[in-house]
Amino acid sequence: MVAAPVEVTVTLPPLHDSQRVIAKHPARFKVVCCGRRDGKTVLGIVLCIRCAAKKGRAWWIAPTYSIALEGWNYLLRLVRNFPGVKVAVSRMMATFPGGGTIEIKTADNPDNLRGAGLDFAAMDEFASMKPDVWDLIIRPALADHQGEALFISTPKHYNHFFDLYQHAEADETGTWACWQHPTWDNPFIPQDEIDAAQRDMDPADFDQEFGASFTAVGGAIWPLLSANRPLYFRPMPANLDFRRKGIGMDWGTTDGHKAAVVSGGITSTGAVWFFSRWESASGSSNDWYDEAARCKRDYGITFARVDRSQSSAIDHLKSNRELLLLADKGIADVESRIGDFQGLVRKQAVFFDLNGIGMREFYTHCCEYHRDEDGKVVEEKDDDVDAACYLVAELVKPSAPSMGTGQRYSEQRNAQPLYRGL
Repeated sequence: MVAAPVEVTVTLPPLHDSQRVIAKHPARFKVVCCGRRDGKTVLGIVLCIRCAAKKGRAWWIAPTYSIALEGWNYLLRLVRNFPGVKVAVSRMMATFPGGGTIEIKTADNPDNLRGAGLDFAAMDEFASMKPDVWDLIIRPALADHQGEALFISTPKHYNHFFDLYQHAEADETGTWACWQHPTWDNPFIPQDEIDAAQRDMDPADFDQEFGASFTAVGGAIWPLLSANRPLYFRPMPANLDFRRKGIGMDWGTTDGHKAAVVSGGITSTGAVWFFSRWESASGSSNDWYDEAARCKRDYGITFARVDRSQSSAIDHLKSNRELLLLADKGIADVESRIGDFQGLVRKQAVFFDLNGIGMREFYTHCCEYHRDEDGKVVEEKDDDVDAACYLVAELVKPSAPSMGTGQRYSEQRNAQPLYRGL
């Protein structure tokens, strides 16, 4: 005789009202923008348990190992008394009696997440992950079983999480749904604690961290980029009339200071479009030059403005048969470069091709480019921004002949650019 399956009843922690609405909603993909201490971990782990209890395979994914440990410790507290659940501490994995599993994963090395077929993925603090974790890895992993996903995060300015939230908000198929819950929607957080945080924090930081609001970076150099994202960050129309195309190149060899190449052009109406952005910490100058060559093949660039520390690169860019670019050093004055970019932003005459290579992260870096309390530019994640500023300075104030006579560009230098939209 075959023994009848034994039903096991377990008690899960109670969800507060807003969490219950999310948990019961039929959408396949759920995007939750929430304040700190809103109960993100509880909701994500509970939904993972529901999946595993039905013999499904669930992952709870965090951006870093330290955040993953928080999820793992909470999961352990819940399942330690569940009958028949086996725990593999070294793998941060719990196996349920019917064969369902929950694994705690980190997204700091996205390639380690490849290959799995999933029924459910809870992506905690998605705003701090790389966008490709979802697009290239987790989304395909859900395809076999038509699995579901929960994206739950405190906002991080107007980055890829904001894009995903807008995508869910605009969906009319019922596949996606989104919610925005500030910390005070959690009834377990005392109101006096929230009031104290509001008194102690910068208003913009409080709005983001507790109010679950998408905000510009404090001290942002180009705050209009964040405030008007759909205007500046959108698909590039076909058949634009470009007057000049080029690249900006910044050199680096480490994760903290990478090599970068940004391509773009200026139209006959004076608008600047960015085509692509590339970064690498490999330390290989050949990779740097290869990206310059790709930009020439794909976009027809004719010039390069280069990190001033790399004089030797200029000769290579001029003489290499695959390049033959009009190359020179980028202008030295950082504030002048920033000012040229700022002029385009204020005139709504600079645009980022939504479909361009690397553009999503590049746009985020431009939004995050900021000054400290003393007014000094903060040099974090700014290698592609530096490259772009070299490019912009040359596009709006040409310094050398290109595709025309020297006199032509001398006249352009003395004239005010015309900005008429696209």
